Amino acid sequence: MPINSVNNTYKNFLNTLGVTKPQYPQQSTPAAVSVGDINTPQTAAASQDNQKHSSKKLFGIIGISLGSALLLTVIGLFTLSKGFSGNIARKLRKISDRAKKAIYELTTQSQELTESQKIKLGLHKGIQHFADAMQASSNISAVKDSAMLKLLKKMHLQPMVNSIDKFFKNKLILKTKNVAYNESEYATIEFCNYLEKLAKQKNCPQLAQKAKQIMADYSAKFSAPQHTKRSEEAWESMHDLHTDVYNRLFKPKGGFLRNLKQFRSYITTDLIAPRRSVIDREIRQAKAKISNNLTDVNDAIKDAFNDLKISINPRNDSAVEIVKKINKLLDEGKNLKGATEAKTRAELFANIKQNLDELSKIAQNDIKDPADLKLARQRIAKFYDIIKPEFYKKGLAQEAITDVKNLFEQGAQSKEYKLAHKYMKNMNTKLNNALYQEMNVYEKMAELAVGSAPSDILGILAPTALGVGMIVNADNKDERISKTLTQGVPILGGVGVTYYGTVRGYTGAKNLLLGLGSGWILNIIGTKVDEYVKKYRVEQKKLKSAFESWTKLQKTENSQNVING
Repeated sequence: MPINSVNNTYKNFLNTLGVTKPQYPQQSTPAAVSVGDINTPQTAAASQDNQKHSSKKLFGIIGISLGSALLLTVIGLFTLSKGFSGNIARKLRKISDRAKKAIYELTTQSQELTESQKIKLGLHKGIQHFADAMQASSNISAVKDSAMLKLLKKMHLQPMVNSIDKFFKNKLILKTKNVAYNESEYATIEFCNYLEKLAKQKNCPQLAQKAKQIMADYSAKFSAPQHTKRSEEAWESMHDLHTDVYNRLFKPKGGFLRNLKQFRSYITTDLIAPRRSVIDREIRQAKAKISNNLTDVNDAIKDAFNDLKISINPRNDSAVEIVKKINKLLDEGKNLKGATEAKTRAELFANIKQNLDELSKIAQNDIKDPADLKLARQRIAKFYDIIKPEFYKKGLAQEAITDVKNLFEQGAQSKEYKLAHKYMKNMNTKLNNALYQEMNVYEKMAELAVGSAPSDILGILAPTALGVGMIVNADNKDERISKTLTQGVPILGGVGVTYYGTVRGYTGAKNLLLGLGSGWILNIIGTKVDEYVKKYRVEQKKLKSAFESWTKLQKTENSQNVING
């Protein structure tokens, strides 16, 4: 079957996304037909067969076209139900924050803005307002999922939903986090074992003690029992989250659509934000005690400072002046080193704290919108945390690395130090990833609590039923094989890849394109295989026909020889 044929499902929905108009051969003027011809049984049967074939062909064309649109719809709904809205909300927030940062920097310039700078300022303001307004669209998932779960509860299907939720949580959502923590634990053990080996080699009890302390601190906070306990407690805390989301969306007069301005961000993650922030702060402080290099500290300070800037009114001269002072103090602390590093950093951060206190008072009087004031307070509080000694001081791993450097004459150039540094870097990377996955899981469990699982089931069953229906509708074995290759495999394969991508954390438009792209590729491969199979069948039929003709000829010749003999 050629790739551009009417039965190419993926080409159909990617290019037309509708019902393809069937092409019929042009009808010529019918010739005169006698009454006897009309009543001939063979002619009537042939006419009925032709009508039946035409109807079936038309049904097949329409079915495939509608199936294409349905396929795109169900995959789209499936992706939306698996974190698409949360992902979109985060991207929109980042776009808005970047625009706010540019607005702040342009507005606070001392010199008069040029025409091009004024254009840029207007453009960024437009982008910011658009991104803020569009964040309301991220709640489509919450509307859909919470409404479906409410319906299932009314139908007394809560036990079934609980079973589905349990499966999704344990077998799918928590899987990525558990794998990340397993990799992190292995990297930590590898690093600590190497430290103990060097400590034994150089008879350094201090280094051995730090290795043991790192493992003890890791086990106390990040071992399987500990991160599993946090996840279960988080899930239990979301018991009434669906009710809270449903009431916020549907209880206000006019419902969700009449109150879009209230939903400038993703409501599901907004409601879990306070508890999520507490957990995030707790595990990051525990991580900093184990491993906290200069890059980690600088990145955290940079992110916190950018968040702080965009929460401040750029037209308030007092607030802008304080932000400039904080920025200057941070620049002074970037390259601190040597024996006085700790003391100087403590003095700088104490100065920063005084400026934050003043900035907090200004924000209280300057910011009128309650939501904006709450956000500004959260970001100031985050900055307070970052400048605490327990956050910015070196971790045990970094102290141990310094000990390794001092144990060998070549210092940082020794092969022992380089290998130890490699192990430490790997441990730090793996632990950072595990923490990220835990916070990501927190959001996914929130979506699950609101009712995403039934939508996921629909996203799997609908295209599966579509693919199976196309195959079952086939007339014979050959057509069944053809539809399996060109329609069934691409549909199920595309959904399967999308589902796998979701489990691995590939949410959003990227995951949707991944599923559609893989389905399209499978369709091309299946079509080529189908062409080969059909060509092979034709050749086999020719060979069989030739063999039967040859056998018949041999029999005829043998019969003639018997007669002549």
